[in-house]
Amino acid sequence: MLKKSLVIASFFVITSNAQTLDNLVNSLLEKNYTLKEISSSTDVLKEQISLSYKWNNPILSFGATDLQLNDITKRDKEPMQAHFVGITQNIPLGDKLEISKNIAVDDYEISKLQLEDKKLELKALVYEYAFKIKLIEERLALFEEFKINTKKLESLLKNLYKYNKASQEQIINTQIMYKELKLNSSKLTRALNSLKLKLEKLTYEKIETIDFDTSLEEKNISIDISSHPKILELNKLIEKSSKISSLEEEKKYSDIKMNLTYFQRDEKFEDYVNLSFAIPLSVYGSEDIKATKAKLKSVQLKHKLEDIKFNFKNKIETIKQNLDDSLITFNIIQKEILPKQEELQKILENYNTTLMYKKIDTRVLIKNQNEIIKYKLKAIDEKENYFTSLAKTYYFDKDL
Repeated sequence: MLKKSLVIASFFVITSNAQTLDNLVNSLLEKNYTLKEISSSTDVLKEQISLSYKWNNPILSFGATDLQLNDITKRDKEPMQAHFVGITQNIPLGDKLEISKNIAVDDYEISKLQLEDKKLELKALVYEYAFKIKLIEERLALFEEFKINTKKLESLLKNLYKYNKASQEQIINTQIMYKELKLNSSKLTRALNSLKLKLEKLTYEKIETIDFDTSLEEKNISIDISSHPKILELNKLIEKSSKISSLEEEKKYSDIKMNLTYFQRDEKFEDYVNLSFAIPLSVYGSEDIKATKAKLKSVQLKHKLEDIKFNFKNKIETIKQNLDDSLITFNIIQKEILPKQEELQKILENYNTTLMYKKIDTRVLIKNQNEIIKYKLKAIDEKENYFTSLAKTYYFDKDL
């Protein structure tokens, strides 16, 4: 009764520490500092919108004119002596500020899309690591089963050796097989720990066990890439390049710099005001060159967009094919090959332990045991191919 209670208690402890895939993804979205950094950059760009359409600050100037070097305190020697205070303001013309605001809005929207793209990228990575961790655990469990079976086979061969139906060489080969299984288990354990640390780095969660079903099933994947953040980001970049080109065209109509200065003179003279305007002349065509450069950038981005669309579609089709191929191969191994191999192993073991039958080559036992190990590992390999492909789908579809 006490033993049963301890087993139940242990089960609940393990279950309570188990992570679900949804929990890991939520932890990623809430705690990952790479995402927080991009989010903070997005907030900065949001504030930049309100700055983009404001005028430049005016410039205040003040001073004194015509100082007499022999006596700088004398301010009534000539009419041009005065104290002044002035203000200079840059006055934008045309639609430059409105276009600048629209560009700032685009920068903000692009940053949000980059954040969403990064979320999908890291989410897919979480699934990939989680799937690999689970499958390594299955491999380790399989190696434990192999080690038990190998020990049983060694015991059987030792028993057969007494009746001259097995050799020392076969027993030693079985022992070597067991050592190799232990070595592979050790390598897998190191790989498992490494993957858990990588997943912990993404999610900021201590990874003990992950709870999800690794059974394979047919997937009907239908993904609309037109709403993917990377596609939307490139569309927005194309729009931005067009606006930058328009802004450069607008810059041909230069802003006006206005200066208003009040001069206070000695009481013998009247005060006066200076009003001046400065207009940069667009005579060298630099604005046209920059506008053309922005248009060429837009064309470049359009080509990049089409390339990414093609690559996305190609990758999705490859994923579908890999999922189907892995499922078919796994089912063949699991339902057709392994049952036959295990049945053959039982026949061989029973045949060799029955002394009334003639002696056969017991090396077949070891060979068939190796075949069972090989195909069970192949089945896990196909599961890994399946789940690695499945993990990639989480990058292409935010609703998965």
